[in-house]
Amino acid sequence: MKLASTFAALTLAVAATYSVPATAQTTHANASQPAARCQGALPAFETAIRKRPLAIQNEGTASSYITCGFEFDAGAAIDNSAVLLDTYFTNTTTAPVSLTCTAVTGWQTGENEFVSRTEVIAPGAQSEDMFWFADDFAGGGMASGLVAISCNLPVGVGINDTYIFWDTDDAPV
Repeated sequence: MKLASTFAALTLAVAATYSVPATAQTTHANASQPAARCQGALPAFETAIRKRPLAIQNEGTASSYITCGFEFDAGAAIDNSAVLLDTYFTNTTTAPVSLTCTAVTGWQTGENEFVSRTEVIAPGAQSEDMFWFADDFAGGGMASGLVAISCNLPVGVGINDTYIFWDTDDAPV
């Protein structure tokens, strides 16, 4: 259901952003459980993070940083760019928590862009989706083909599922 909702939102956003394309476009998605693409940012954080099939959860006594890299077919993508990165989190505690994640584009020593998002997650609840569109990066950073996030997971918070979307050109219309 999340993927269908995200596809619907993405379709509306793309339709509102672009005029009629010269060629037909196909939107692609790479959905993944975080165990496939996320890890503790330092070895010290790994001791507090539990990697489960459905989430990577901070079960420690202090906030822990995670880093997640998002793979997509940048070579086939229009302008080598992703169009949307989308994530969900869960708060298993009995108090609201504030979660901050920063999307980072590009490579080490390159021209990088950083866009942060902060969301308050209700007790015992799943977050709204935390997302970044390509347009959020003024310099076109997603066109580097390299996109990652760094999140400061509060105690009791887990990253549930992750998605990246990109468009490809189809045959001329």
